[in-house]
Amino acid sequence: MTIRRVLLLVGCAVFIAACSGKSKNTSPEASTPSRASAAPTTFVGAVCGAVSKWQNRMVNAANAFSTDSPKLDVPARRARYSRAFDDQKAITDDLHSDLQAAPAKGVADADAIRAVLVAATGDVQTTLNGYQADAASHPDSDYEFQAVKEDRLFAGTEKSLSQMLKPLDEQSRVHHVPDLGGTCGRT
Repeated sequence: MTIRRVLLLVGCAVFIAACSGKSKNTSPEASTPSRASAAPTTFVGAVCGAVSKWQNRMVNAANAFSTDSPKLDVPARRARYSRAFDDQKAITDDLHSDLQAAPAKGVADADAIRAVLVAATGDVQTTLNGYQADAASHPDSDYEFQAVKEDRLFAGTEKSLSQMLKPLDEQSRVHHVPDLGGTCGRT
């Protein structure tokens, strides 16, 4: 088992344990059982949920390549590697849509915060496009390795996560919305 998978499993276990614990949220939304499975109705809830889902899906897309890679020949590995970037770009498109759809409820500056976060999804797309183009320019010999020599997928994933989480923290401070910082969007 690779270190990345072990870390992902540990992170998932911590996330599940945290989610299964007793909630400290005393808002009417949290205490209403029928709303527990409904989509978040506040800006913070929608944004944090969307970013968390995006982050998990991004890591899963990268890990899916690692799972598939050992059984692939060089041309198939090259194509699967490129598809992982395509998957991450589609996942980021979903985040863009989720951020656009987040209700403004509960935050005075929701539109200003949303604009920065939506712009960050554009930065992520630029990063993914650049890493994908760079990976495509590498010789077949780089694809002889199951993990792909000069790995761009996992480096791009790490950078992408940072490009989203850093503006989230920044907006939390600038707009005095502490719930957007800290653990918001992190699993």
